[in-house]
Amino acid sequence: MVRPFLRARATIFTAMAAALVASAAQAADMPFPVETPTPVNEGPVEWGSNWYLRGQVGAADHNISTVDGMRLSTSWPSNWTIGLGGGYQFTNWLRADATVDYQELWDRNGLQFGQPCVGMDIYGPGGIVVNAPYPAICTPGVKNRAESISFMANAYLDLGNWWGFTPYVGAGVGANLFIQRHNVMWSPAFYPYVNFAPATGVSSDYLRFAYAGMAGVSYDIDSHWKIDLGYRFINLGQLQGFDIYNQRISRDMTSHQLRLGFRYVID
Repeated sequence: MVRPFLRARATIFTAMAAALVASAAQAADMPFPVETPTPVNEGPVEWGSNWYLRGQVGAADHNISTVDGMRLSTSWPSNWTIGLGGGYQFTNWLRADATVDYQELWDRNGLQFGQPCVGMDIYGPGGIVVNAPYPAICTPGVKNRAESISFMANAYLDLGNWWGFTPYVGAGVGANLFIQRHNVMWSPAFYPYVNFAPATGVSSDYLRFAYAGMAGVSYDIDSHWKIDLGYRFINLGQLQGFDIYNQRISRDMTSHQLRLGFRYVID
């Protein structure tokens, strides 16, 4: 009885050993587990290098010579302009931006000499009153200020880069805000023989359609900064006021501007 039991036990041990060897061989053939890489935090998304900021200052003039009791200089330059903006470079040839520019048109205080006036000749008590241009000279006292703020959308065609220099042409459309504050007090030289037009005063702000054409050249200082020298003709819209005969007028205000600016490319 002992021998059959020993044989059975030996058979069981042999089977268990064979199972262990097979399991070890199978484990040796299995691939090692692959670790999943830790996600990398890329941080905030940046704009990229196609966006840019710009700023410019310039000398300017205007085409209005007489308005609101004043004779204005139309020589160049007669005033100045300053502006800011931002844009996007779509391709090496095409870019666009939006700008806002401030321009002081004039600021006058005191007597203005040498202005012809409209007078009224009165013939006796209850006589005939005749209104007609009169060859008299007025010395109006004025306190006048006019300003312009233009909001423009502009597109430019860059004409290639040549040793860092990029010539360009462009055009823009938008709106211009006129800000006018004026008061005129007429002082006739022939008083009391001639009575002249009464004092006039205006305080108004109003929007007008504006358009512009540009041409210039920029230079690459480095990968971020560009210096820009350009010319701009801009029609600021119709300016309201009074002529030297105290009659209400509306004239197109245009300006020739030579501007120096910088562009910063956002990286």
